[in-house]
Amino acid sequence: MKKTIVCWSLLAAMCLLAGCRSSKQAVEGGGTGTEWADSFTAAALKQGTVSAKLNLQLSDGNKGVSVGGSCNLKRDEVIQLSLVAMGIMEVGRIELTPQYIMMVDRMGRQYVRAGYDELVWLREAGIDFYTFQALFWNDLFVPGNGGRWSADEFMVSRRDNEAFVSTDSGRLVEAAFVVDLATGLIRNTLLRANSRPDLPALEWSYTHFAEVGQKSFPDNMQLSVAHDGKALRAVFSLSNLKAGDKDIRLTDEPGGRYKKVEVKDILNTLIK
Repeated sequence: MKKTIVCWSLLAAMCLLAGCRSSKQAVEGGGTGTEWADSFTAAALKQGTVSAKLNLQLSDGNKGVSVGGSCNLKRDEVIQLSLVAMGIMEVGRIELTPQYIMMVDRMGRQYVRAGYDELVWLREAGIDFYTFQALFWNDLFVPGNGGRWSADEFMVSRRDNEAFVSTDSGRLVEAAFVVDLATGLIRNTLLRANSRPDLPALEWSYTHFAEVGQKSFPDNMQLSVAHDGKALRAVFSLSNLKAGDKDIRLTDEPGGRYKKVEVKDILNTLIK
């Protein structure tokens, strides 16, 4: 079923974060600086809970599929995506917490649940829950820092009204960001694996922001992954955004007739 394929493909794309590289480069003539950080930290929503309706479009260059659902985010606690068919039946769920990644395929009655340290490519690259959180919340991150960063950890170059902000190139995975100096918001996040041209390329773009709790929050985002001549694109469109401090109920690990499978099995199926 196409909705099931969407769910597994999205999980695969997100897991491919571990080995990203980008063909885009920041402008020459960089340096360090902290003045850009003040406007950045003041612009976007960085706390509490955000709930929204979700429309997800997934395409691989040849065919595409669209599915509805919901998106629930609680800062430092959970990212929860529910994919729904015909507006009534959940066909898949993806849930990330600081401790684990879980994906439940309701139609195929199978699921994945794994700690980040169990996924070698994530562990070695320093990709964890806080990396995914930064992407959904329009935030900066330093791979391997557990969501913590300071302005002096980045190299900064400027061109016109944009700042090109990047992490230390000495890490396995380098993160680079394009920040709009007029709004203080990130427009693009790029990931690249140094000295590993065989690994996938990833770009996360922000095409629109909504006002949530008197702050800006991205309500239209595009994930693009290129690997071995193949391209996967996922577009997240959020609507009816609501902010607060409510709890989000975590998903119980399925039992009964559900079969537990490994992430590598899904990756091998989808990207070979």
